[in-house]
Amino acid sequence: MIKEVDKYETYYNELPYKFEAGTPNIADVVGFGASIDYLNDVGMSAVRAHELDLVKYAMRRIKDIQGMTIYGPKQPSDRGGVIAFNLGDIHPHDLATIMDDHGIAIRSGHHCAQVLMRKLQVSATSRVSFYIYNTKEEIDLFVQALDDARRLFKI
Repeated sequence: MIKEVDKYETYYNELPYKFEAGTPNIADVVGFGASIDYLNDVGMSAVRAHELDLVKYAMRRIKDIQGMTIYGPKQPSDRGGVIAFNLGDIHPHDLATIMDDHGIAIRSGHHCAQVLMRKLQVSATSRVSFYIYNTKEEIDLFVQALDDARRLFKI
């Protein structure tokens, strides 16, 4: 960070301050604090219970879909609010595009886990995740969009 600037010279602050890029990101720190307060008010046990309820519901809804491969623990209590999967031979990027057309955001790709993808012998996976703002009705819409993708790709 600069200590002083005049017409012909710049004076840098002493170490370690001279390496700061400028004003610290105060607004995001304040927002982060508000997020922590919100989660403390909700209670992390309530967050986990809701997340687990949604994962259980989603796993029940998708486990018998033709062509569905679910990766990770089979017991919802052994996983977080994330389900990695593949649907038949639909490439995850294509599936993400179809889901987006339905207003549903999923992740697709190798998720920075190329070693795991090689172990699973897949090029990529799709990933849906749930949190306190998600509902079972949204999971139902997700399943409907999966059915539309299956019809489109004739699975």
